[in-house]
Amino acid sequence: MKFVKHARSAVVGAVALLTALALAACGGGANGGTAAGGPQGSGTPKAGGTLVSGLYLEPLALDPHRQGYWETYRVSSNVFEGLVKEDLSDPKGPTKLLPALATDWKASDGGKKWTFTLRGGVKFHDGSDFTAESVDKNVRRISDPAYEFYDKTSAARLAAWFGDLVKGRVVDDHTYEFEFSKPFLGFPRILAQSMSTLTIGNPATWEKYGNDGFADHPSGTGPYTFVSRTIGDRIVLKRNPNYWGPKPYLDELVFRVIPNNQTRLATLLSGEADIISYVQPEDVSTLESRGFQVPEGHGAAFLYFTFNFKNKAFQDKRVRQAVIQGIDRDRLAKEVYNGNAIPLHSLEPPGNEAYDPDARDFDYDPEAAKALLKEAGYGEGGLSFTIVADVANQNLAEWLQSRLKGIGVNVKVVTLDRPSYVARAFGKPEPDDGLSIDEYGGSYAEWLYQVYYTNIAVKGLVPADFPEITKALDKARYATDQDKRIELWKEADKKAREGAIAIPAVSLTRYYALGPNVRGFVYAATNWYDLTKVWLAG
Repeated sequence: MKFVKHARSAVVGAVALLTALALAACGGGANGGTAAGGPQGSGTPKAGGTLVSGLYLEPLALDPHRQGYWETYRVSSNVFEGLVKEDLSDPKGPTKLLPALATDWKASDGGKKWTFTLRGGVKFHDGSDFTAESVDKNVRRISDPAYEFYDKTSAARLAAWFGDLVKGRVVDDHTYEFEFSKPFLGFPRILAQSMSTLTIGNPATWEKYGNDGFADHPSGTGPYTFVSRTIGDRIVLKRNPNYWGPKPYLDELVFRVIPNNQTRLATLLSGEADIISYVQPEDVSTLESRGFQVPEGHGAAFLYFTFNFKNKAFQDKRVRQAVIQGIDRDRLAKEVYNGNAIPLHSLEPPGNEAYDPDARDFDYDPEAAKALLKEAGYGEGGLSFTIVADVANQNLAEWLQSRLKGIGVNVKVVTLDRPSYVARAFGKPEPDDGLSIDEYGGSYAEWLYQVYYTNIAVKGLVPADFPEITKALDKARYATDQDKRIELWKEADKKAREGAIAIPAVSLTRYYALGPNVRGFVYAATNWYDLTKVWLAG
């Protein structure tokens, strides 16, 4: 088969706007005497029942290769599986990698070749067998223009990680091999992710309904099967009686779309929902006082601010550093998030395998910030710009506006609905735009590479102007020594911090809320949860 090659420029260009669609997630003590983030509640697990989860965003396509938004994957991870998965019983991280549709994997040729032993006896939801040929069709869908069902949309979304793929090969019915042009030691953890990776869909479905029709008839190998979807309302899944793994306790999962924060809260309080995501910080005490569970932990997502490098002012490192030093992130966590957040100083977030809690970029120092601005030619009130945010982050944008005034910077705030925000921040910023507020992150060290090229560079940063960062990223991504890989990523993060190319802000620590009867839920150190271990008491 013939495989398409994706140059780095393709990653920066075609992938950037598609990846931007995924930039809508962040990570949310436990009630009932459990350890922070650990399994909620106690008692003997009980089978049966329907669990209702209130989502704050409408999920995107239920397609293994077109996914965006964490809320999408919190649904679709029950339908689709990858070759590898993360241990979602781990509330601290970095999570361990576990077998999923592959029982074993090994690297050769310095990390350029990866051979996976596939699990036998696995069935897709239509009863057909999962084999190496199934994997091959998934690979061809995102990489082989000669394949009848090659999907340009999926190929662009996955190009960041599969752009160096030379070929995929069926060795036998239960063995599959990937060959890359360069070493890829982070490949197994990338396969355990959600967006921009290769979760496995049933090829018979896109062969029947086409690539665009797949999401209307999603079929995988997961513990739950698709029942129905009503856009703007709900998605219904039912337990898969033929699932290869441990059977889930719950009969049915219902995911309701409830964008309004107070409506979502009321739905939980009334008992109409059992779980909600994106709990508002000011609601935590109310929930706990009424006996609801708000587990403490962290995901691998976080909030961070990116510069518009097309704005001449932010092409000057002194200005970027001054803005960083003008923001008190400890105070931000306390005042905006009621202390339910961790202040961050690194672009590798908590839960990431390369996270270093001692990493620092520039400490809060308003006097130093004023001096840098003056040195750059911006005296008191001389620097003005616009912060662009989506409506969910309006309070954060206004807080930044107030705090930056303390270093003599005049800021205007513009808040937009999510689609309009993405179009402006990632596509056509206004000349005065200076900062945008983003939410994303991952447990894989390669996240730093992803955010650099698909979020920061797309906003005007020219990689050639930052050779130390670019070289450090390439050295880490294409490492050939597994023992040195994480240290290389930490060094790349250090270069990024020294370059003041973005502003890590906070990771939320109270993100999910649960009804008093929910048991077995773990706030895992990643951006989704395992509902197969959850059950309802009483």
